[in-house]
Amino acid sequence: MKIVTHLALVATMLSLHSQVHARPQTESTNTPTTPPADSVESAVSAKSDIDFVVAGGYANFFSTDFDSGEGDVGVARGFLSASASGMSGDDLSWSLDYQAESSSYSFGPSGTLVSAAGGTPWGDVTSQLLVPGVTFVLDPRWRLTTRLLLQFAQESGASFGDSITYGGIVAASYSFSETLTLGLGALAMTRLEDDLLVVPQFIIDWQPSSDFRVSNFAGPEAFPGGAGLEGIWNLGSIDDHAFELALGGRYSYRRFLLDESGSSARANGIATDEGLPIWIRATVRGKCGGRLDLVAGMQIMGQMELDDAAGNELASVDVEPAPFVGIFMAFRF
Repeated sequence: MKIVTHLALVATMLSLHSQVHARPQTESTNTPTTPPADSVESAVSAKSDIDFVVAGGYANFFSTDFDSGEGDVGVARGFLSASASGMSGDDLSWSLDYQAESSSYSFGPSGTLVSAAGGTPWGDVTSQLLVPGVTFVLDPRWRLTTRLLLQFAQESGASFGDSITYGGIVAASYSFSETLTLGLGALAMTRLEDDLLVVPQFIIDWQPSSDFRVSNFAGPEAFPGGAGLEGIWNLGSIDDHAFELALGGRYSYRRFLLDESGSSARANGIATDEGLPIWIRATVRGKCGGRLDLVAGMQIMGQMELDDAAGNELASVDVEPAPFVGIFMAFRF
């Protein structure tokens, strides 16, 4: 088994939002006198026994060169998610999430990957993830969260059934107070023609003051967040709209099945795309349950790899830093 130390697995677009949103109300010596910016969202959620969220977004990663080998690449990504969650009694909550991502890659006409693929390395890629989950309330402070993961990730034209991977998450968290929750867990996921992926899951939701918060769980609903991290500044409210500004980042990892085109070595092969996006996020939330996020940043430490159908490496390149911008919208009801 191969242990991988990536901070997040973007291909699975994981989220443990209910872990924090359901944290217990405990006595605290550091309770803010003003509610955080996302209290508008929490107030809306409390109106119903079942919480529904629909969200979507778009991000453009501008064309950048390969640092090793010739060539360049740009990527446009679309995101969609829908989720439902609720409580079953006082000691158990449930959730069901569907998340999808569509990526359109634009490669230059030459380079290491193009040569190895016998043409365009890959084009349009789709990833879909179904995540049922249960969180157990062990006592007023402890939570145990479990998630099952079923994912399909493939290039357009590749076999949908052959692209399946699966796994799960187990994580425990402890609420020291109303303003501090910490936890630890692990994600285990099969990979296409590769060893089992194991990723540590670090949980943090800390609000030292009414104006600042550090959390894994405040990013855009449809944007893959996982075990990344954000520092969030509450900018206050105007006319029932709450505003915040955040600085964040997390490592991303995508692995997907290719179609039958290109050279015989590349046909039905496997591709990997990874990197470290770092971003600034500006968000506005409304009491109606709506949310708008504008994101801009830079992806660093990029790497792309092309493997044959058996998982043997054909070519690997380092990708130079790529600027990106994105817009995301969500509605909670």
